[in-house]
Amino acid sequence: MKKEEILKNVLTLASEKGLRSLSMADIATASGLKKSSLYSHFNSKQDLINELYLYLRKKSSTKTFVDYSTFVKGKSLREILLTATISYDEMNRKSDMITFYKVIISEKALSKEASKVIIKETETMINASKELFKAIEENKVALFDNLESAAITFALLIHSVLDLRLDAEMAESNISDGILEKVIDSFIKAYAKEL
Repeated sequence: MKKEEILKNVLTLASEKGLRSLSMADIATASGLKKSSLYSHFNSKQDLINELYLYLRKKSSTKTFVDYSTFVKGKSLREILLTATISYDEMNRKSDMITFYKVIISEKALSKEASKVIIKETETMINASKELFKAIEENKVALFDNLESAAITFALLIHSVLDLRLDAEMAESNISDGILEKVIDSFIKAYAKEL
């Protein structure tokens, strides 16, 4: 059995049973493997969860590498930030990613493994924001008083806004209507000097 098939089985099982109650024996059985065979693919449950996250993120991403210098050319700061955020949101809204995040988010308060995935995704977004902001400055679109602080703040703000949008959709609420644009406009006023 291929790793990809095992990972798909893990996603299905985790959405049914939750991560905490999911054992390597359950995964092996669902995958038609002996437990020892499963361990030849993955060293531990945490390793398997990390692999699932990386697999789904790669599968959902339209590009694994973004040339930020090319991406920012000819755009306003607002357009850059909105486009980048919408692209990130679209990646995370793909069916398997939604299922994965539902599992991870529902268990993050009780599961070390789930919390590690959330931290890894946040670090990934912060690092991507830093690279994007460097390209913004290098291409003379805008300057930031403190690029690192601005990138961290932006990444955390966007995570909060996108979480709110998902919550609002589930609750059938319109609380998040227009909020992304308002947050980006406020961020630009507080952190950037457009050139």
